[in-house]
Amino acid sequence: MFVPVKRYQCRAVKDDSTCHWQGILPVPAYGGIKAGYDVSGRTGTIANRIYLKIAKQWTESIRYIARQAPPQIDESVMGNFVDVSFEEMAQITLDCIGDAVLVVDPAGNVIYLNKVAETLTGWSNATALGRAHQDVFYIIDGNTQQRGTSPSLRAISENRIVALALGNVLIRRDGTGISIEDSAAPIHNRFGKIAGAVIVFHDACHSRVAIEKMGHLAQHDFLTGLPNRVLMMERLTQAIGMASRHGKQVALLFLDLDHFKQINDSFGHAVGDQLLREVAADIVACVRSTDTVSRHGGDEFIALLPEIEHIQDSAQVCEKLITKLSLPRVIGGLQLQIGLSIGISIYPDHGLDARSLVDNADTAMYTTKETGRNGYRFFRVDERRHLSSVSAFSARSD
Repeated sequence: MFVPVKRYQCRAVKDDSTCHWQGILPVPAYGGIKAGYDVSGRTGTIANRIYLKIAKQWTESIRYIARQAPPQIDESVMGNFVDVSFEEMAQITLDCIGDAVLVVDPAGNVIYLNKVAETLTGWSNATALGRAHQDVFYIIDGNTQQRGTSPSLRAISENRIVALALGNVLIRRDGTGISIEDSAAPIHNRFGKIAGAVIVFHDACHSRVAIEKMGHLAQHDFLTGLPNRVLMMERLTQAIGMASRHGKQVALLFLDLDHFKQINDSFGHAVGDQLLREVAADIVACVRSTDTVSRHGGDEFIALLPEIEHIQDSAQVCEKLITKLSLPRVIGGLQLQIGLSIGISIYPDHGLDARSLVDNADTAMYTTKETGRNGYRFFRVDERRHLSSVSAFSARSD
């Protein structure tokens, strides 16, 4: 795996026991580092990255030994370490890094597995040595369950770094599967010819969880966990399409808490946030499992009721919500009571697209607030928003 190199020696040449390299690489190392380059050369491939990890750990290990005997280094202190070849140190380092490393020769036969690769594949280095790497690194497409293309053979044939396709599953020796990700790169000998390939991979389980978590956060409200307005608009658009095909109606309820700003200002945001979380849970409890409740922003919520038979079905939900949310509740030792103003728009009577339904339900909610609060009202076609900017601000702020 590693080209022959001269052994380095290190000795303290100053009173501070700083360790210095006494030479440079006499031959090109794999991964593209040129002859005569210092160990800290450029990192352009995975092989370079591993190579530099090896060099760094070797350097730090020698410096650690040097620090154990300041201010001068006794040659006997260094004796145990200076006799370690670069190849031996490479083996030690590769077994210490967190990624799995599998190396193959030009024919695709396994010539090395580090400890992590042994753990992930279920094959020991001794057992895997000389086997076709497809037996050891058996990957399938997680979606189609078809055998995956060998990244190492592609790296050799195309003479370039090849990234593993997303969704690859490694079939371990015991038959169990594990999601993996990363890439493969060709290894070059001192003459620049391809001498094999290195596959560097790791368990992608945590990566997948992180991606799923980020996807969830992008579509859900951080405080209540409800869908945010982006996801709500997507679902509303889908509900309109389904209703159009099936000849059904869609109801959209725009909800706003009455006097929430006073509670928030009087008792603090911690109380206000807990109130919003409880209100969110109450709204969800009052609708069907097939309905969607979204936090639109601040103390505003939207409830989407897809494929209803009659518009009065939405009125019954509103009455249930008003009754539920009007009950006194205790938060942080404080007894609180709120009201709920609701505006309703119906597809197709009050709009044929998602934006129109939201705007018209919002308009109906404003009218509810203007005419007494703690109630609900259907949008009327002749009832376009007529509130002035002052009254609109007043309605929003309470």
